[in-house]
Amino acid sequence: MNRLRPMQRPASFTRPALASLMVLVCLALGCSTHAKRLATPRSLFYDGRLEECRTSLVKLEKSRHDKDVVNLDLAIVDLLSGKPKEAETRLKAARDRFEELESTSLTEKTVSMWTDDQVRSYAGEDYEKILIRAFLSLSNLLHDGSDAESYTLQLQEKHESIAQRIGEAEPDKPHAYRPLPLGFYMRGMLREATLRDYDDAVRNYEIASSLLPDCIPLQWDLNRARGGVHSQPGNGVIYVFALVGRGPYKVEVTEQPTSDALLIADRIVSAAGPYKVPPTIAPIKIPDIAVPPSDISSVGVSVNGARIGETHIIADVEELAVESYRATRNTIVARAVARRVIKKATVAAAKQSMNTEGLSSVGMDLAGIAWEATEGADTRCWGLLPNAIQVLRVEAPKGQAYVELTPLLQGRPVGSSKPVQVYMIDGRNSYVLCWFPDARSTSQVITCTNGLSSSAVPVSPIGSAR
Repeated sequence: MNRLRPMQRPASFTRPALASLMVLVCLALGCSTHAKRLATPRSLFYDGRLEECRTSLVKLEKSRHDKDVVNLDLAIVDLLSGKPKEAETRLKAARDRFEELESTSLTEKTVSMWTDDQVRSYAGEDYEKILIRAFLSLSNLLHDGSDAESYTLQLQEKHESIAQRIGEAEPDKPHAYRPLPLGFYMRGMLREATLRDYDDAVRNYEIASSLLPDCIPLQWDLNRARGGVHSQPGNGVIYVFALVGRGPYKVEVTEQPTSDALLIADRIVSAAGPYKVPPTIAPIKIPDIAVPPSDISSVGVSVNGARIGETHIIADVEELAVESYRATRNTIVARAVARRVIKKATVAAAKQSMNTEGLSSVGMDLAGIAWEATEGADTRCWGLLPNAIQVLRVEAPKGQAYVELTPLLQGRPVGSSKPVQVYMIDGRNSYVLCWFPDARSTSQVITCTNGLSSSAVPVSPIGSAR
């Protein structure tokens, strides 16, 4: 039988210390996971009740531990409410805050060993840090476009730094952590829009195409840029960016620690104090990535009554989240194992220090069990992400263009079309951002002409883009 024994007797562990332990247990009993707290805002969001969703999120924002991650969800609400500038401001704040928190607070790390990871300031998952830059690009594109290209470069730099960090941490393990094609695609799009930097556009389209070799529309973009022609005379270009499906989020699961996780845990507890990790340990609670089933695969686009085609994936959010989590899963499990070890050793040290026996000993054992049982997984996450970001490029004659957007499943319509007007300028780009989380939800459409302005477009009558 494996028994946890402290390697030295901590003489300072007295009845007041045990009382403090009980306080921690009581505090933990009162906690709920972020996933539960986010349930109501998520429900309101997918019902299309964006202002009610905003009100619910603002209440969560008052919590110190929820504030930073709730800011991300509020940015999505701002963006889909036709406020891309406000969304950009929130996303910049989240980006800067996560950068600041990458140097972890030693105090928070220590306290979390006595409670759980929910007491720590939320520093963001790797996939969220990458997607912040992606949504910064889209938000900026929809109100003036002046910094959109800069954000795509930040996206690429953040991905490279994360991939390097993961590679250095586990050099013997392969990590299929591919960059998002979205950044390269948008940079190619913006370079092409200058009507002169076609070589830069080609380079970026080539990289995007290499990441998505089966995407035929990317080949069209590449061939067009190689020919140095943005659009035919008298035509403008519409880029339809679609947020499709309900995205990944975190849930609490029970996990049996692997040997790799136990090795990492051993290093953690060795640094924390005179403890040892046993060769086996009971299952522990950790967060996992959940991906809701989707009844939409793409968005069909018609312009002036003519069917043009359907959007294609340019950023697979689900894949990025799963890959990111897989790369850090062992460390997450290891921290949970380390907490279990430290808690057991703390109770054992308290019993030894206080010379408990009989009912007192049983009482302390029960308190220790309760202390462990109250630990919850840290399910804080960016909860209002789409499953994928998709795009379709369309040329149309200058002037008013009547665009219809239809949710599709494997090419078949599965919901009602959303009509919108877009004003086309000869040789210039216009942008549409549409949101289709599923076939039933009330969808939003945001339009922008040449980066000059944007508007949230009603979903029933045709709305005019400013």
